Amino acid sequence: MPPSPPHAAPTAYESWEVLADGLHVQRLALHLPQLREQLSTPSAQGAAATETSPGALTACPVPLTDPHAQTVVEGAGLAHWVSLPAEHGTPDAPPSQLAGAADEVGDLLLDDVRDETLRAAVNSVSAASAWWVGAFAAIRHLGVHHTRLTPVNDTISLDTLRAATRIVALGTAQRILAHQLRLNGGADESARLAYCRAVTEGIVAEPTLPALLDELGELRLADLVATSIPWRGRFTKYAGGTGAGQVE
Repeated sequence: MPPSPPHAAPTAYESWEVLADGLHVQRLALHLPQLREQLSTPSAQGAAATETSPGALTACPVPLTDPHAQTVVEGAGLAHWVSLPAEHGTPDAPPSQLAGAADEVGDLLLDDVRDETLRAAVNSVSAASAWWVGAFAAIRHLGVHHTRLTPVNDTISLDTLRAATRIVALGTAQRILAHQLRLNGGADESARLAYCRAVTEGIVAEPTLPALLDELGELRLADLVATSIPWRGRFTKYAGGTGAGQVE
């Protein structure tokens, strides 16, 4: 669906996007004590991946210091996406083991973009995506399966979490680029090409999403990935009238 004109009522699609954002924030807020417990206990059981620890997944991203880029992020409705990792990320920790997957998205989309403000905004939401995936992965063992709603007691690999990070970073980057194009009426050719790359990558990734969601298994992680990029299954729960967040 095309974006709503300025000052117009949001479309159903846009409202679902806001609902998804709010649900992710709610789920994080509800489980912050458990997340902090995981991070403060080196021997904590239930780490999401066998090759790493919760603290290695939730390193604080590099802060966004460009006020103009911050304005772009806020305009795209992603202020919370960047501010919460900055507030709750593990300080003074090595870069997240998922950060490389987020960086790949920025490198792919921004090859021709010279606008430093736009580059900073895209890279910031991409880096934050690695934190969101890592944070939900750290508390994955506390959740339930996204279709069966039964407890999750298995582990997943770093490769699966990196694949999830790439999808989520791609979706948030696309939202930044779409906002930028709405602001300038599509006049910035490099931004338009970057947006087209994001759309194309989403189309290429779509066939892999059902299998990725099954590998992730847990409800919070599956919803984070499933609602991140435009695809046929993005808001199936909302369109079908299924209650969101009912487990919590």
